[in-house]
Amino acid sequence: MKMLSTRYAIIGSGPAALFAAEAIRKRDAEGKLLMFGAEGYPPYSRPLTSYYLAGLVPKEKLFLRTADFYRQKKIEFIAAKVTEVKGKEKILAYQPLNEKEKGEASQTHAVRFEKLLIASGADPVKPDIPGINMEGVYTLRTIDDAEAIAQRAGKGKRALLLGGGLVSLKAAYALHKLGLEITLIVSSNRILSQMLDKEGAEIVAARLAENGLVMHFQSDVREIHGNGAGVKGVTLADSRELETDLVIVGKGVKPVTSFLEGSGLAVENGIPTGEQLQTNLPDIYAAGDVALCRDMVLMKPANNALWPSAAEQGEIAGANMSGEQLSYSGSIRMNATEFFGLPVIAAGLGTVQRGEGTPWEIYQVQFPRHAQKREPRYLKLVFQEERLVGYVSIGENRKVGRLTSLITGRQPLSRDRKERLINGDLSYL
Repeated sequence: MKMLSTRYAIIGSGPAALFAAEAIRKRDAEGKLLMFGAEGYPPYSRPLTSYYLAGLVPKEKLFLRTADFYRQKKIEFIAAKVTEVKGKEKILAYQPLNEKEKGEASQTHAVRFEKLLIASGADPVKPDIPGINMEGVYTLRTIDDAEAIAQRAGKGKRALLLGGGLVSLKAAYALHKLGLEITLIVSSNRILSQMLDKEGAEIVAARLAENGLVMHFQSDVREIHGNGAGVKGVTLADSRELETDLVIVGKGVKPVTSFLEGSGLAVENGIPTGEQLQTNLPDIYAAGDVALCRDMVLMKPANNALWPSAAEQGEIAGANMSGEQLSYSGSIRMNATEFFGLPVIAAGLGTVQRGEGTPWEIYQVQFPRHAQKREPRYLKLVFQEERLVGYVSIGENRKVGRLTSLITGRQPLSRDRKERLINGDLSYL
C-alpha cells in the first residue's frame, strides 16, 4: 500500500472544510493540502438542498466555490471515503469513490499527515422499522438525495414525511411546491419541537394546514409497505393505513464518527474540542456538525449544527493548524426559516415552557393591535435573571439580529431596558 504525505488533511467537504482550507491558504500558500469528500462533490450549501429539490435553485448555484478556485489555491479535492484514522501515528486510510463507479475493486490508500481537521459532518438517522430500506424511502441530506426524490416525485401524487423537525418541514415545503399532497407523521405533540415552544409551533402548524399539509401528531409509522415498484403506503402505530408514493425520513442526524474507532481520539456523540478546537490528540482538530463545542447559553459542550457556526469553526481551526492560536468563543442553538411567507426564527432556550420548574423567566410580548397587521406576530422572550437567554420570533423579524446579539453578548439588561423589551418596545435595539 503506497503511502502519500501531506502537510494538511481535511476530512469532509462542508463549510467547515472549505473555510479551514481558505484560512490555511491565507497563512501557508504552498503546504500540500488534501480535502476528502465522501459525497464526491466539492463543498456546497447543504441548506439549499431543499430549494434545489423544489426547482428553485439550479445545481450550479449550490457550490460554494468554482472548480478553478481549488486549482488556484492548490487544494487537492479527493472524492473518497476515509475509512480509518490512526491518530498517534498521524495516518489516515481512504477508498476513492471513482473506483466503485468504474467497477474496480476498492483499494485502500494511505496518507501520512502533519495536521488534520475532522469535519466529517453528520448522517441522517433511520428508525428500525420494517420497509425502511425499500425503494421510494429517502432522507434529504445531499444533492444525490434531492435528485433521487425529485425523480420519484415526478411520477407520484402523495408524499409522507416521518418527523416534524426542520428537515422534514423543508422537504415537505419543497414537495408541496412540486404539487404533491403532503402528510406529516409527528411523534411529539407539535412540529419543530426542538426549535419552537408550543404556542409558536401552533402558529406555524396553522399556516401549513391553511396550505393543505396534513399533520398527524403523537403518531408513528409501524411499517412501510409496497411492491416491486417500491413504497405504496404505511401502517401507523394505531393500525391506520395511509397511501403514499414516497416516504422521506426526517428523524434527526448523528455525527459521522464510525471511522474513528481505534483512532485514539475521544468520541462522545461527536468529538469534544478545546477552546482552540483541538482534540485530545496533538495536531488533530474538529469542526462543524461532528464537533462538540462550547454552548454560550448552557456553558457546556454541545453540538449546535449550524452552517454559520461550522464556517466559523473551520476558519479558526484552519488558522490554528497553520500556526495561529485563536480561540473559539462558542455558539448558541439557532434556526431561521420561512413557510408560505411566514418567517420563523428561534435562538437559545426558546423552547422552554412555563411550569417546567426552570429558573427562567418567560414572557410573551403583547404587541399593539395595529402592529399585528394581517400576519401573525409572536415574540417570546426567555430571561435568566437580567440576561436574555432565548427567544422565538414569528412574523415581523427585523430586530431579531439584535436579540441574538443580546444572548451571545451575555450582558445583563438594565431594569428599564428589560421592561421595554417585555412590553414590545423594540425601538432601542
